[in-house]
Amino acid sequence: MRATQTTTYRSLQSFLDRTSDKLASLQLQAATGKRINRPSDDPTAISPVLSARTQIQTSDRYIETIATGMDRIDNADGYFDSLENTMVRLKEINISTINGSLSDADMETFADEVQQLRASLIDGANAQIDGKYLFAGFAEKTEPFTLNPTYDPDLYDESDPTTYPVIYNGDSGQIEYEIAPNELIKVNAIGNEFMMGDFDHDGSIDTGAQDIFVLVTQLEEALHAGSQPQFAATTTPYSSGPPAAAEVQELDFSTTRIAPGRSLTLNIDGSEYTYTNSTGTTQSGVGLATAVAGLVVPNYTLAASAAPATLTLTQTAGNESNIGPISLTDNTLEELMTPLEKAADQIRSQRSFSGNVGKRLGTASSHMEQIKIDMEEFRSRFEDADILETITEMQQQQQSFEAALNVTGKVSELSILNYI
Repeated sequence: MRATQTTTYRSLQSFLDRTSDKLASLQLQAATGKRINRPSDDPTAISPVLSARTQIQTSDRYIETIATGMDRIDNADGYFDSLENTMVRLKEINISTINGSLSDADMETFADEVQQLRASLIDGANAQIDGKYLFAGFAEKTEPFTLNPTYDPDLYDESDPTTYPVIYNGDSGQIEYEIAPNELIKVNAIGNEFMMGDFDHDGSIDTGAQDIFVLVTQLEEALHAGSQPQFAATTTPYSSGPPAAAEVQELDFSTTRIAPGRSLTLNIDGSEYTYTNSTGTTQSGVGLATAVAGLVVPNYTLAASAAPATLTLTQTAGNESNIGPISLTDNTLEELMTPLEKAADQIRSQRSFSGNVGKRLGTASSHMEQIKIDMEEFRSRFEDADILETITEMQQQQQSFEAALNVTGKVSELSILNYI
């Protein structure tokens, strides 16, 4: 079969087109660093490349979410540290005031400091980041803790949140972040749990838990009242007779009050008789006098009367004698020691939990970073070009193209005149 001049030209043109296309493709790969710049470059590699890209984007979203969670945990930890330090100072004040050696002026100074520390606790519990309250649950735009304007220590009732000195306005919402497919983690601390001991979110203090604001308020009240409860004593002296008359002492309880869980101790003839308020509400006046009258004191009869609220202690007949003045000791300051320590432990426990969450977030972040690296390597095997190999092949194609152009030029110069 004879090859015509036209067939030769067409063959050379086709070769030049293919070489030119290949050279252009290699130049694009060298410029972009990618072997695949359009689906037609390698149809079989498109699916794994797109899958890897999707996984990389998903990992980036998880990493961003985790970083947000870690920022929240870190910010909360700073406030937990401040709250814990405040509790330490409150315990120091409590220890300094239980020995009864301080003057009323010193007690008032400590009471004023406790008031400032309570304000500091409220500020810390109302911590904000970017205008959102950290410890309010889902109610991030609502100030979680506010002073109760109707608080009355005589009306305080553990079972009635409306009588608490500080009110919680947030909710029990748990903010959860997805840190891996189908893996959620709680990143917020709910204020009424660690500050008010309401872990079941029923509005009142749980058994064995502590409301920090109640404790601090009671500490302040006890310091203002001094080391002894306020009462007046009236004594009808012993008379040897005849007939013998028993000594009678009357204690005025009209201004005395005892908070829930606190106690009073009667010191009679060298012996102590303690009454503890286990009613769950503050006791005062005739109600308190009636409750204390239930104590069993040998050789004495105890009775309560109203207007004013009075506790009367009378020696039984046949035991008349001169006795020392009966004194009444308020154990509130001493009894606040253990609850304050438990309250501090509530904050420490929440801080420890948040620390564990932070550690889990750090682990999840490292895991997602590794997944991203693995997917980048997987994608690179299919999509990225080997620059050294690409440049070498591009040079070869360039030389081939130039040779083809040279041959084409030589062929185009041939004519019938060359053979005459």
